[in-house]
Amino acid sequence: MTSILRHPLLGLIRGNKLTSTDLVQYCGLPYGTIPQRFSRSTTLQELPTTSSSETFDATKTGPECIQPEGAVKLDCESNQFPNQDFEEPPQSENCLYLNVVAPESQSTTPLPVLVFLHGGAFLIGSSSRPYYTPTNFVKHAFSTNRPHIFVSINFRLGALGFLHSSEVSSLIPPNNGLHDQLRAFEWIHRNISGFNGDPERITAIGGESVSLHTISGNETPLFKQVIAFSGSPVTMPSKTPEGHQENFLELADKLGVKDIKTKTSEQIAQEFIDAPISKIRELSFVGAPCSSSEMLPYDKPTMALTYSKLESNVKWLKRAIYSSCTYDGSISYNMMSKSGKKDNAKSFIDNANENMSKAGAQELSSIYGIDENDSDPAALKKGCQFESDIGFFAASLAEVQGSPAEKRFLQLFDLKNPFKAGGALPEKEAASHTWDIVALLGKYDDLLDEKTLKIVKEWRGRILSFVCEEDDPWIEWDEETGNALRIGDEDLKMQQKSEYMDEDGQRRKRLLELAEREKGEQGWDHLWEGVCRKWLD
Repeated sequence: MTSILRHPLLGLIRGNKLTSTDLVQYCGLPYGTIPQRFSRSTTLQELPTTSSSETFDATKTGPECIQPEGAVKLDCESNQFPNQDFEEPPQSENCLYLNVVAPESQSTTPLPVLVFLHGGAFLIGSSSRPYYTPTNFVKHAFSTNRPHIFVSINFRLGALGFLHSSEVSSLIPPNNGLHDQLRAFEWIHRNISGFNGDPERITAIGGESVSLHTISGNETPLFKQVIAFSGSPVTMPSKTPEGHQENFLELADKLGVKDIKTKTSEQIAQEFIDAPISKIRELSFVGAPCSSSEMLPYDKPTMALTYSKLESNVKWLKRAIYSSCTYDGSISYNMMSKSGKKDNAKSFIDNANENMSKAGAQELSSIYGIDENDSDPAALKKGCQFESDIGFFAASLAEVQGSPAEKRFLQLFDLKNPFKAGGALPEKEAASHTWDIVALLGKYDDLLDEKTLKIVKEWRGRILSFVCEEDDPWIEWDEETGNALRIGDEDLKMQQKSEYMDEDGQRRKRLLELAEREKGEQGWDHLWEGVCRKWLD
């Protein structure tokens, strides 16, 4: 069943009426255009209809960005989500579309807006992934008198979104994927009131993308609040302009460009622009944000930079939630298990010895119980716990400590993923990467046991309270107590720093103390990039 909205700026829009609700989903709304494959996008001012009386069909989702084929299946397996015969959606270079879920009946008071930016390492993903379906989340909101407008956006990924040549920025500028997101927020600010949304009450939710916007050089308000799930400015490390130029030449060779050494960057860039899109897909470039840029005016985003309370242009952020999953390293564990990585204990110990002091390397192995006699699966699982702690937990601590927000909240997601779904981890063993946002949005509500669903709904209520600005969702974080909300298998409970740092033989406390002994203020970053990522690579 469909419903037609008369939008004051965009005209007539047909959307899908959600069964047994007053909600309508408008899919595939184009928010921007891309003049040239690698150029900056521009915001669309109107929908592509032939006349003001024509109705725009928003009953089908728009295509996702070009990415590896079979990405939905890969995503499900890597994150251990049931693949319920999900189809692989169409892909296109012209991928700047968003979806809106809004009530059919207009209220007298504009509603708060929640904008979702999907994850996927800036390589894969889409706002329309089936496991991101927000239907149960939005239904829960309306049934508990917390109505809002839900928006999800697509943006450029991989080479299309993050390839850059510092020598020809006019042809291939930096951070296109992030600038696409800016265009989406411009569109939302201009048009969301026509869906009964309040452009002054926007909350952004997602991973690294939303985190990057909170430390960006952008002075223009994008959103009032943020919920940053398991993705910080250091999750996918940035490259300097010089690093991007080197990468540009390496990818040119992979693309098959001839005589690279005798060609100018402009000539090489033109070959990227003219190449068949299948060749761009085959690059499988994991997007890297560019530092020392308009978007990220720093030499390099680091945890040390983040928690130092750097001078920020983001004066507009009022409240922020920062979160990590207890085992965010699950995605590495699943992918590396399938790759057949060998000698995991030996490589972990050798890598630590090469990049740390002798005593520090021994302490790191002791913290995670890694012994040279460990089996490959056992050592890999322990090593990925190290990744979870230093690359995600520590990063969220750095964010909450240095956030420009007026109020800051810390969240620890420890609700175990109940699915195996082709992954290497047993069901209900770990609070895995991406399970937090998927559990929140509710695609698999009908597959959860009664106890787990009750916990999810209670937590969902806290998040909705935050989105609708009813009240603080839980006790605010401060440096002395380190207050955090823990979402666990038994309940939701508040914890102080002394509790969550001392768990599991003081694992987290010992790790962060070790990091500071090794490299002082740069210790967290050194253990992440100088030790952990080298082992993962």
